Amino acid sequence: MVDIIEISIVAVGTFLAMAMFSTLYGKSNPLYSLAEESYLGFGTGLTIVINVLYIWKTGVVNIQAGDWILTFGLILGLMILLRMNKNYNWIARLGIAVVLGAQFALSFRTLIFTNFIQQISATIVPLFTGTGTELLYRWTITICVIVMLTFFLYTTELKGPLLWSSKLGEYLLYIAFGAIFAQTFMGRLGLFTGFMQNYTVPPWQTPYLLASMIIVLAIVIILDRTKTIDKWIPEE
Repeated sequence: MVDIIEISIVAVGTFLAMAMFSTLYGKSNPLYSLAEESYLGFGTGLTIVINVLYIWKTGVVNIQAGDWILTFGLILGLMILLRMNKNYNWIARLGIAVVLGAQFALSFRTLIFTNFIQQISATIVPLFTGTGTELLYRWTITICVIVMLTFFLYTTELKGPLLWSSKLGEYLLYIAFGAIFAQTFMGRLGLFTGFMQNYTVPPWQTPYLLASMIIVLAIVIILDRTKTIDKWIPEE
């Protein structure tokens, strides 16, 4: 038996979701504004609650247990909050500088290894040992990398073999960017498919989804036909 709370969650969720999709109508409408502001409000509130609980469980509780080094983290956090005060906002710069400096130092090593060293190492592969499929992959990677690098030669005139290599490298870059875009689109399509499955399984949720679609579309069309669609949009 489905309780009233679960039904309310599904009904509100499907309505707000379809209100977000109402932007596909091609015109701004109050339902989209309602869903957008609700999403931002709920997201902000949830983030605040999660962060407060994290500070309490990770900071305050551990400090009470004797881990006094975490006190410096709480002090830095309080210093950053002083940014809201015009007279003492300079103190916030100290906390921000420490946080950004520490974060940059921690991420710099990771960025060097993942975005630089590991990518170079991945292209340095044996070209004469392995199975036929492995050799095909390795030679393809090596040739494509060399050809695409010639596209970025700006210190010399490109003519002859270099010109043809740079042209081929340009087309290979187009193919790579197209593949990245297609992969991104497929990822977004997978999210949409998962969303639809979430509101159609179990089957009792499907009527709420269909009703929300019809109600939202009807409201948007009525507001558009009566020339009042812009009247109900809140001013920014």
